Amino acid sequence: MGACRAANPKACWTSYPHEWQPLLDQWQAAYPDLVTLHEWRQFGGQFVRGLTIARAEAAEKAFRLLVTVPHAHEPASTAVIVDFACQLLTGKHRDGSPATDISPEEREQILSHALLTLIPDTNPQGRAQSPERFWVGKYSNDEFLTIAFGVAADGQRFGRYPEWKPSEHKPKRVGIEYEQIEEDLYVEPNTDRRSTHTRVVDQLFSRYRYTHYLEMHQHEHDETIHLPPDYDDLPGGQRAEIDRWANVLIETWRTAGAKPRPPVVAYRGYPRHQFFKDYWAGRCDGVRRIVSEVRNNRHVTTGEPTPLEHQFKMSMLALVTTVRLGLTR
Repeated sequence: MGACRAANPKACWTSYPHEWQPLLDQWQAAYPDLVTLHEWRQFGGQFVRGLTIARAEAAEKAFRLLVTVPHAHEPASTAVIVDFACQLLTGKHRDGSPATDISPEEREQILSHALLTLIPDTNPQGRAQSPERFWVGKYSNDEFLTIAFGVAADGQRFGRYPEWKPSEHKPKRVGIEYEQIEEDLYVEPNTDRRSTHTRVVDQLFSRYRYTHYLEMHQHEHDETIHLPPDYDDLPGGQRAEIDRWANVLIETWRTAGAKPRPPVVAYRGYPRHQFFKDYWAGRCDGVRRIVSEVRNNRHVTTGEPTPLEHQFKMSMLALVTTVRLGLTR
């Protein structure tokens, strides 16, 4: 595929749900033979929305990819997914400039040989409350993470919990990372099975039986690939496919000027590792899964701000490189 850049990343950036969700309806109306819409209602009235792009005969293609973004304080991947979908369907970036990540020939190859389900944001409830469209170092990491996780009753940063009740914790402010699923219950989207995110993944997998799943994130470290928590228990052939995928992404980032860390199984050997294994147990069997992490806000060691252009470029590389690899299966 072509060089992973946009003519103007800031002009292509859409991350709030009210900015990009109407585009899905426009695309479905313009390309009814290619676009299938998906929607789930969250507590309080927000909707998780996404689309599957495929020609009708693509339902049984060898490459079927699901892409999601679970965390409200990690918006770069949302912006990239929307811009990628725009390029694939219209041949243009969101700013109207010609597509630079997908050539006309590549668009035809994707539409003919793949099925892509793109869910740009599985917690719009949280994202809609974000005070910023992107995080480029305006805040210290501590200030930024306090916005993400909230303020506890004692005024300190609120903790990280798979689920928690306001009646018990009495936070001064709820962080945008969490999803409210009941009047007195919040969950982290990608760690609690009652979240809308989990419902989205399970229902879509049941429908399309994906071969690959890319969960897109950001953090305050250099670019990283997290391998599945059950990686050590997978068949050798499946591990080899995941290794190739992860290593190609790492090398692509490095070539583009990033300083990626080696692929890792997050929290391996610690209690949180088993927690994630339990979360995935019995779900989405056989699918190849990885988590991409692109730098956000400020580098945790150097304090260097992370430019919007870097966030957009590295997130786009993760997505288009994954698609390219899938088409070579």
